Amino acid sequence: MTHDEKKMGALINKGTKILADAFIENNVAEARHLMMIYRDMDLATIYANLDEELDDVTAMRYMKAIKKRATHYPLQYITGFTYFMDYEFNCKENVLIPRFDTENLVLKAVELAPERNCIALDLCTGSGCIGISYKLMREDDGFNDEVFLVDISDDAIDLANENAKKLDADVTIVKSDMFKAFKDEEGKPTVSFDMILSNPPYIKTKEIYNLLKDVRDFEPRLALDGASDGLAFYRIIASEAKQFLVPGGYLVLEIGYDQYMDVAEILKSNGFKSIKKQKDMSGLDRIVSARYCI
Repeated sequence: MTHDEKKMGALINKGTKILADAFIENNVAEARHLMMIYRDMDLATIYANLDEELDDVTAMRYMKAIKKRATHYPLQYITGFTYFMDYEFNCKENVLIPRFDTENLVLKAVELAPERNCIALDLCTGSGCIGISYKLMREDDGFNDEVFLVDISDDAIDLANENAKKLDADVTIVKSDMFKAFKDEEGKPTVSFDMILSNPPYIKTKEIYNLLKDVRDFEPRLALDGASDGLAFYRIIASEAKQFLVPGGYLVLEIGYDQYMDVAEILKSNGFKSIKKQKDMSGLDRIVSARYCI
């Protein structure tokens, strides 16, 4: 690179063009964001120093990241983090990246939680963003809930532990195939929960191929595929959760935009009451809450 090519402004412009040519939608913002990461500056400082020439190593690292993003490799895997509920969570390959829409799940759970210390379960925890955020927000409200985070993936368990340590969240992280870790030898529950939260896999198998390349080619299929109709995990959760909830306990789930009626019917057939939905910022059905009453 020439001296002029290594200036921050020139690199951002070049990065923007590469991303735009690769059909990355937020090409300008992402080119700027990567410069903020690799130069360790906020955006205002970068724009005040666009003529600053980067050293060879930093310039090469920046362009390497741009070219990797141009393959549609997720930005959060490149930077290694994302924000969720205003907390910074580490992100790694083979673990689902936290989504803004999922914040609605945490907010609903905190809203429904009792005015006392309780026991909560985050099922299919992935990065741990749901259970950890819930725990920290409840602490802010003055409650010391016992929160369990569960996943079957070793990569997810490792990352959830990493994020719990990073955010100083006192949670218990357990590797388990759904509820199995909470059953005795006879299959009876060993723990009763006041609240069960879950963002399970809910994409129909045949629709996986229609997802954005960023998601389809790089995020773990294990965390996306909800079987042929996208409802497999809701059936498992509804049928088993009622055994693990205290009377009147809440089940709070994220759903696909077109799944409310089906999920509500599954919950109803398993004895759940007060089944309600909540829309996301786009006006799409996103969260279902229900209570189990004997």
